[in-house]
Amino acid sequence: MRTFLQMMLKGQMLIEIMVALAISALFLPALLTGIVASQEGSAQQKLRFDATTLLKEAEEAARSVRDSGWVNIEAKLGVVTHPEIVGNNWTLVNGSESISGFTREVLVDDVWRDGDGDIVVDGQDELDPSTLEIITSVSWTSPYTSTVS
Repeated sequence: MRTFLQMMLKGQMLIEIMVALAISALFLPALLTGIVASQEGSAQQKLRFDATTLLKEAEEAARSVRDSGWVNIEAKLGVVTHPEIVGNNWTLVNGSESISGFTREVLVDDVWRDGDGDIVVDGQDELDPSTLEIITSVSWTSPYTSTVS
Protein backbone atom coordinates (compact mmCIF):
# COMPACT_ATOMS: atom_id res chain seq x y z
CA MET A 1 0.00 0.00 0.00
CA ARG A 2 2.82 2.30 0.73
CA THR A 3 4.21 1.94 -2.74
CA PHE A 4 0.82 2.82 -4.26
CA LEU A 5 0.66 5.98 -2.11
CA GLN A 6 4.23 6.90 -3.04
CA MET A 7 3.40 6.44 -6.71
CA MET A 8 0.34 8.69 -6.37
CA LEU A 9 2.44 11.40 -4.71
CA LYS A 10 5.06 11.17 -7.44
CA GLY A 11 2.34 11.41 -10.07
CA GLN A 12 0.83 14.43 -8.36
CA MET A 13 4.25 16.08 -8.19
CA LEU A 14 4.75 15.41 -11.90
CA ILE A 15 1.40 17.07 -12.67
CA GLU A 16 2.31 20.09 -10.49
CA ILE A 17 5.65 20.46 -12.30
CA MET A 18 3.90 20.31 -15.67
CA VAL A 19 1.35 22.95 -14.59
CA ALA A 20 4.16 25.20 -13.31
CA LEU A 21 6.04 24.83 -16.62
CA ALA A 22 2.88 25.63 -18.60
CA ILE A 23 2.23 28.76 -16.55
CA SER A 24 5.88 29.82 -16.94
CA ALA A 25 5.70 29.25 -20.70
CA LEU A 26 2.72 31.61 -20.85
CA PHE A 27 3.99 34.43 -18.64
CA LEU A 28 7.79 34.53 -19.15
CA PRO A 29 7.70 35.66 -22.82
CA ALA A 30 5.26 38.45 -21.96
CA LEU A 31 7.37 39.52 -18.98
CA LEU A 32 10.61 39.52 -20.99
CA THR A 33 8.96 41.40 -23.87
CA GLY A 34 7.72 44.02 -21.41
CA ILE A 35 11.17 44.48 -19.91
CA VAL A 36 12.83 44.87 -23.33
CA ALA A 37 10.12 47.25 -24.57
CA SER A 38 10.39 49.45 -21.48
CA GLN A 39 14.14 49.77 -21.90
CA GLU A 40 13.78 50.66 -25.60
CA GLY A 41 11.02 53.12 -24.72
CA SER A 42 13.29 54.78 -22.19
CA ALA A 43 16.00 55.24 -24.84
CA GLN A 44 13.46 56.64 -27.32
CA GLN A 45 12.13 59.00 -24.63
CA LYS A 46 15.62 60.40 -24.01
CA LEU A 47 16.12 60.91 -27.75
CA ARG A 48 12.77 62.71 -27.99
CA PHE A 49 13.79 64.99 -25.10
CA ASP A 50 17.14 65.80 -26.76
CA ALA A 51 15.39 66.41 -30.11
CA THR A 52 12.89 68.74 -28.45
CA THR A 53 15.77 70.74 -26.97
CA LEU A 54 17.34 71.10 -30.44
CA LEU A 55 13.92 72.01 -31.85
CA LYS A 56 13.37 74.79 -29.30
CA GLU A 57 16.84 76.16 -30.04
CA ALA A 58 16.01 76.25 -33.77
CA GLU A 59 12.72 78.02 -33.06
CA GLU A 60 14.46 80.67 -30.97
CA ALA A 61 17.15 81.09 -33.64
CA ALA A 62 14.51 81.58 -36.36
CA ARG A 63 12.73 84.11 -34.13
CA SER A 64 16.02 85.95 -33.64
CA VAL A 65 16.67 86.03 -37.40
CA ARG A 66 13.14 87.33 -37.99
CA ASP A 67 13.59 90.03 -35.32
CA SER A 68 16.83 91.20 -36.94
CA GLY A 69 14.98 91.95 -40.18
CA TRP A 70 12.07 90.54 -42.14
CA VAL A 71 14.20 90.44 -45.28
CA ASN A 72 16.52 87.88 -43.60
CA ILE A 73 13.64 85.41 -43.30
CA GLU A 74 12.11 86.29 -46.66
CA ALA A 75 15.40 85.51 -48.43
CA LYS A 76 15.14 81.88 -47.25
CA LEU A 77 11.63 81.29 -48.62
CA GLY A 78 11.22 77.69 -49.81
CA VAL A 79 14.80 76.69 -48.92
CA VAL A 80 15.72 74.05 -46.33
CA THR A 81 18.03 75.77 -43.84
CA HIS A 82 19.48 75.32 -40.37
CA PRO A 83 20.47 77.84 -37.69
CA GLU A 84 24.08 78.84 -37.06
CA ILE A 85 25.71 81.54 -35.02
CA VAL A 86 27.77 83.92 -37.18
CA GLY A 87 29.61 86.49 -35.13
CA ASN A 88 27.21 87.20 -32.28
CA ASN A 89 23.98 86.63 -34.21
CA TRP A 90 21.89 83.71 -35.39
CA THR A 91 21.54 83.23 -39.13
CA LEU A 92 19.87 80.62 -41.33
CA VAL A 93 22.33 78.67 -43.48
CA ASN A 94 21.23 76.60 -46.48
CA GLY A 95 20.91 72.83 -46.00
CA SER A 96 20.03 70.60 -43.09
CA GLU A 97 22.30 70.12 -40.09
CA SER A 98 23.50 66.89 -38.44
CA ILE A 99 24.09 67.02 -34.69
CA SER A 100 24.95 63.85 -32.72
CA GLY A 101 22.68 61.56 -34.77
CA PHE A 102 19.92 64.16 -35.22
CA THR A 103 19.03 66.04 -38.40
CA ARG A 104 17.72 69.57 -37.91
CA GLU A 105 15.92 71.66 -40.54
CA VAL A 106 14.16 75.00 -40.74
CA LEU A 107 11.82 75.70 -43.66
CA VAL A 108 10.30 79.10 -44.42
CA ASP A 109 7.11 78.91 -46.49
CA ASP A 110 4.31 81.13 -47.80
CA VAL A 111 0.96 81.39 -46.02
CA TRP A 112 -2.33 81.25 -47.91
CA ARG A 113 -5.67 82.50 -46.61
CA ASP A 114 -9.26 81.83 -47.62
CA GLY A 115 -11.98 84.45 -48.13
CA ASP A 116 -12.62 84.62 -44.36
CA GLY A 117 -8.95 85.33 -43.61
CA ASP A 118 -8.30 81.86 -42.16
CA ILE A 119 -5.02 80.12 -42.97
CA VAL A 120 -5.44 77.23 -45.42
CA VAL A 121 -3.04 74.44 -46.31
CA ASP A 122 -3.90 73.76 -49.94
CA GLY A 123 -2.55 77.05 -51.34
CA GLN A 124 -5.55 77.51 -53.64
CA ASP A 125 -6.74 80.78 -52.16
CA GLU A 126 -5.03 84.14 -51.66
CA LEU A 127 -1.34 84.51 -50.79
CA ASP A 128 -0.75 86.55 -47.61
CA PRO A 129 2.38 88.65 -48.36
CA SER A 130 2.69 89.84 -44.75
CA THR A 131 2.89 86.36 -43.18
CA LEU A 132 5.41 83.54 -43.49
CA GLU A 133 5.31 80.11 -41.89
CA ILE A 134 8.46 78.75 -40.25
CA ILE A 135 8.55 74.98 -39.81
CA THR A 136 11.32 73.55 -37.65
CA SER A 137 11.93 69.80 -37.42
CA VAL A 138 14.41 67.44 -35.82
CA SER A 139 14.56 63.78 -36.87
CA TRP A 140 16.57 60.71 -35.91
CA THR A 141 16.77 57.10 -37.12
CA SER A 142 17.91 55.00 -34.16
CA PRO A 143 16.43 52.96 -32.48
CA TYR A 144 13.31 53.97 -34.47
CA THR A 145 12.87 56.64 -37.14
CA SER A 146 11.09 59.59 -35.51
CA THR A 147 10.57 63.32 -36.01
CA VAL A 148 9.47 66.22 -33.84
CA SER A 149 8.40 69.47 -35.47
